[in-house]
Amino acid sequence: MEAADILANVRELTPAIMERSGEIEQLRRLPGDLVAQLRQAGVFRMARSRAKGGPQMSLPQQLRVIEELAYADSSVGWCVKIGADSGLIAEYLPPDISAELLPSPDSITAGQFTAGRGRLDRVDGGYLLTGRFPFGSISGHADVIMSGAIVHVDGAPAIGPNGMPETRLAFAPAGEYVLEDTWHTHGLRGTGSNHYRAEGIFIPEGQAMLIDDALFAGRETLYSSGFNWVTTMAAVPLGVMRRAMDETKALIGQRMGGVPPRPMAELTHVREAIAQAEMARASAEAFLYSAADAFWSELERGAPSVETKGRLALSNVNACRTSADVTRMLFDLIGANVIFEGSVIERLTRDALTLRQHMIVSPAHLEHYGAMILGKPHPSPLY
Repeated sequence: MEAADILANVRELTPAIMERSGEIEQLRRLPGDLVAQLRQAGVFRMARSRAKGGPQMSLPQQLRVIEELAYADSSVGWCVKIGADSGLIAEYLPPDISAELLPSPDSITAGQFTAGRGRLDRVDGGYLLTGRFPFGSISGHADVIMSGAIVHVDGAPAIGPNGMPETRLAFAPAGEYVLEDTWHTHGLRGTGSNHYRAEGIFIPEGQAMLIDDALFAGRETLYSSGFNWVTTMAAVPLGVMRRAMDETKALIGQRMGGVPPRPMAELTHVREAIAQAEMARASAEAFLYSAADAFWSELERGAPSVETKGRLALSNVNACRTSADVTRMLFDLIGANVIFEGSVIERLTRDALTLRQHMIVSPAHLEHYGAMILGKPHPSPLY
């Protein structure tokens, strides 16, 4: 199954996914049969290497697929972004561990990097993982869950060469965690991003990943930069605001407004609002894909410049911010007709605002991305 096949499969699934958005929100997770259809469509294998049975899709190719899914349903797009990281993880884990934990190209991974909530106590042959972790998107359908944690030796935090506590990303079969039903949220309600707990899970040495520069060194293009791991989320807000634009245009075509009433499409303020929204939406789309194309092109030739990587990071921030702004603008344009549950624009506005709260697009990280534009590398090896 190649990249074009997967994109075609997604476009074929889109109408059915759009019909199920209400069900997805009500369940607060993706329906099991829909996850099975997504596996069959190949979306979770996008980053899987050809050597391991996947299409090894480039970053721009993955962005296109995730954007299409987010257009159909924001939660579906987000969950596929998370679950499809399995292909990258399958390359970074030792070969024997990868074959054991992620034997299928269509395996799903879940979890997140944040280390402060987990603890890895050194024992013979590995570690014991304890902790309670938030934001386990698609964890209810995952094969493997990852958890960031601080390494402890003899009860004390291990200090790394940089003078900071040593951290690892621990991987274990999903069934070894305890999933909590905590995902009651403003937006992205269907992602099932519940808390999950580790209560002394044994993590063999090979399943405790150290994220450093050596992890990405000497690998094929897709696996040679952590940017290919973190940036695919940027496609989700693009799909959300493109769907919001289409839904708004459809409503405008059906409605009357003004005094005396006339078609909404003839009203000056409506035309100006649509013009402003489209300029913002299209600019965010162009920024992301131009930044991703430039990054990928430089990555294929070796190492992208720090400034190129900074632009890619900023295109992610911009996509999330612009999506929140555009959906709110369209929500305000249509008015009271979209305040009710069941309104697509109401749901998209909530989803876009929720996406904007993600840690890596927060104001706290903007300083680092600005520094990259000035030529200063990001302190994290993921960047």
